[in-house]
Amino acid sequence: MEKRFWKRLLFVGVILHIVAAIMMPLGLDAHVHATFVTDEMNDDEGELEWGKLRQDSTEGSVAEEYPSDDRWFAWHSIIQMWFTIFSPSILVLHILSLVGGLGCLATIYLLSKELFDQDQALKLTALASIYPPLVRATGRFYQESVILMLVAIASFCLIKAIRSENKLNFWWPIPLLCMAIILSFKGMPLWYILPAATALAISTKIKMGQIQIVLFALLVELVVLQRNGISLSNPDIIPALLSAFIGCFIFVYIGMLMFGNKQGEANAISTIFQRGSLMVMACLTGWIAALWVTEASVLQSSFFEIIVSFRHNTRYLSLLFIPLWYSHLLKSESNVLSFEKMKGVLVIVISGILLINIFALPIAFGERGTEKIGSHLNKEIEDDEDILFISDSQLPMHRMYSMHLTLDPESDGLSIAYWRTSDSNWVEELSDCNEFTDINWIVFDPPGKIKVPDGWVTVDFKDSDVVNREYRLYTWGEENERCA
Repeated sequence: MEKRFWKRLLFVGVILHIVAAIMMPLGLDAHVHATFVTDEMNDDEGELEWGKLRQDSTEGSVAEEYPSDDRWFAWHSIIQMWFTIFSPSILVLHILSLVGGLGCLATIYLLSKELFDQDQALKLTALASIYPPLVRATGRFYQESVILMLVAIASFCLIKAIRSENKLNFWWPIPLLCMAIILSFKGMPLWYILPAATALAISTKIKMGQIQIVLFALLVELVVLQRNGISLSNPDIIPALLSAFIGCFIFVYIGMLMFGNKQGEANAISTIFQRGSLMVMACLTGWIAALWVTEASVLQSSFFEIIVSFRHNTRYLSLLFIPLWYSHLLKSESNVLSFEKMKGVLVIVISGILLINIFALPIAFGERGTEKIGSHLNKEIEDDEDILFISDSQLPMHRMYSMHLTLDPESDGLSIAYWRTSDSNWVEELSDCNEFTDINWIVFDPPGKIKVPDGWVTVDFKDSDVVNREYRLYTWGEENERCA
């Protein structure tokens, strides 16, 4: 009876992943990475040709080439291989995302079955299948599912290496390789392996209690802020850390159901995994807090606005799913996934997680934005016509690039897009016909109503009914050329 419950839960989780892949729009980061890849496939140089993501000005962009410099090499290689086989498109990325999500679940099951038993593997995989960050990653083509797959492989190899009678064995290099690939996925330098390995080594020598976790999180936050050039007297440092810990509690303790039966006697290997997992959790929490403080400072925005806009950053903690559960499953005579004494709590929490997934999916895929506008422009725009993107959002360049894949899937077009805020002097720039000589299309993403200059007309296009109401498309409507 219990096994049937877990099989049904896994089935529901797989359906959630499929629905998410079909219905959710791609994430902003997914569009940016796809643009890098298609440009490299076109001219062997992966660049963002409409300008870098973080502009020096808060009112508009400069159209200049921004190279990837081989950052994200591993991630871009996967996307490029997929595009080479099937050709670049939104659908192809959704299929790749689903393959990654289901591949992650299959990896968890097979490795856990090898280490423990079939029942524990089934239960752990079922819990992973309904974990909201992984479902969202499958729908938005984020990296969390593939990263968790790599973490599961690294954890498996570490256990095999420690259990091996031969202290120097072929299992040890594999976790380092997985760590290098993960760093490449995130666009980080490979030398980060050294401080990461050092932190993990330290964690095995000390007890990772609440005080140690807070201190390490604060230390990481301060180091990252110092590197980013943010004053260490910034008043948002402590609120950001507290908010990150709240997110950690929700995404880890509740989201991963880390409240099951923890019976079982700790041993050397379970202690290593537990302490290492807590160290990673502390470092990630401090890093997330530092990101929030940095964004608030760079964007000159209030801290709470940043928390709302970047609340999903806590999804990075999803890589702890396997190490934390393995740290308990490795205990002697452990049966932590039985939940026998907490059946009522288990049903309530799982029901809540399922409801979150089910209700969040329609909200996420109810409307589209620039990717639909890009699809229309793909059929209408000429190579000598440029686009003006008016947006007051927190990530305007990301949003502007989210129409690139559908507008120019082969990255061989000559059209350029420019970003401006609604309160900049974009109207005057259009009238001057200096930099904006070839602007023939305007895309609006600002709150409220803005008066459009004379001569511009609204464009109604296919699928405009599913586009967010804030997005509007205009084209030059006069017979004469705009800057003749």
